[in-house]
Amino acid sequence: MTEPQKTTGENRPDASTPTPKNRSFFWLIVSGFISMIGDQFTLIGLPWLTLKLTGDAMALGFVLAVVGLPRAIFILLGGAIVDRYSPKGVLLASKYINTALLGLLAWFVFTGGLTLPVLYVLAAAIGLASAFAYPAGTSILPFVVPREKLAQANGLTMATRQVTFFIGPLIAGFVIALFGPDGLNSEQVVTNELAAEATGLALVFALDGLSFLLSGFMLHLVHTRKAEKGTATGGVLHLLVEGIRSILKDRELRLLFAYMALIQIFVVGPMQVGLPVFAESHLDGGAASFGTIMAAHGAGVLIGVLAAGAGLKLGFRTLGQTFLSIDILIGLAVAAFAYVTTTFTGGAIMAAAGVLGGIVQVRIFSWLQGRTPPAQMGRVMSFFMFIVMGMAPISASAAGWVLSFVDITTFFLGAGLMLTLTAAISLMIRPMREVGAPATQD
Repeated sequence: MTEPQKTTGENRPDASTPTPKNRSFFWLIVSGFISMIGDQFTLIGLPWLTLKLTGDAMALGFVLAVVGLPRAIFILLGGAIVDRYSPKGVLLASKYINTALLGLLAWFVFTGGLTLPVLYVLAAAIGLASAFAYPAGTSILPFVVPREKLAQANGLTMATRQVTFFIGPLIAGFVIALFGPDGLNSEQVVTNELAAEATGLALVFALDGLSFLLSGFMLHLVHTRKAEKGTATGGVLHLLVEGIRSILKDRELRLLFAYMALIQIFVVGPMQVGLPVFAESHLDGGAASFGTIMAAHGAGVLIGVLAAGAGLKLGFRTLGQTFLSIDILIGLAVAAFAYVTTTFTGGAIMAAAGVLGGIVQVRIFSWLQGRTPPAQMGRVMSFFMFIVMGMAPISASAAGWVLSFVDITTFFLGAGLMLTLTAAISLMIRPMREVGAPATQD
């Protein structure tokens, strides 16, 4: 396996490249848009459902871990299966499986038959299906658009994804609120918190299942080119082991991936577990406030992605200086969230954090893609996804456990300050701040 190619600084797609225009790309992006809108419904509905079913932050963390663990464990296997068969075939199968799983979840919620063990099983199954959907979804584009149009196509796909982060949670939060105890069925007599919001929650999961079904139908309209012979040789397991060894020998990748794994503890868990708990206990809007705050974060990320893609320069010499400095600010924003008293203030803070996070996201992905040879691209990017997704369930479980001992204000304050401290210390370590430094000439 060859050494990764070094580049001079952070690489960005050529903005002059024309937007890809073909019907298959159109149907692919519409299919993805509908599916990602549905994903946001479950992102809001699942934590809210768990809280209403159990009232326990630790149980919420465990449910999120049950979703994330199968995805993290099997995502590398999912990538191998995608290569063995086809991205389109695996993606179609995952969409129809998710349709069935979410339909079952909606039925159990609506009929009142949902128990915590059933929720665990369905959550694990949804997580397992996503382990194959993620690599399939990120692999199909090169078979739909010409290779020279990939940068522009990826940019458009990423922007579309961020739009769903904005509108999806907003719709889901208000659907739950509209059909909850204060909505259209407020005259009904209910016996517990879950029953009071069962109709809205069931509708949210049913709509997500429908989104997968419609997305699958549209994916049938996408015509893919015959796969070209890959430049990497050897068996799947051999290539996987070889790729991991190469990444571990690369100091810049090793440092970046280790840091990314560490900060998941201070970002992902607090956001996934802490935000719904905070919205329920500190904000009057309940689910609507939760959805609004998540939507504000999605809007912020969209702005950050577009700004970074348009060539925004922050004056930093290296990639390391860029993401470490930004993480210091994000940590302060998380800490400030501890003192939020209104949905508007919470949304403003999360939007600002989203802008910063969107900039980091584009910079890191562009740098990784720019320095990695095509024959190693799949393994490097899948390893990056594995690191991030692998830490997510651990972070969620840890966050739920911590919340069983401390109040939500202390929780956000501690998480934010720990992120800021970690980034600040890393910034003082030369190899960390020199990640992505321009290559020197001999």
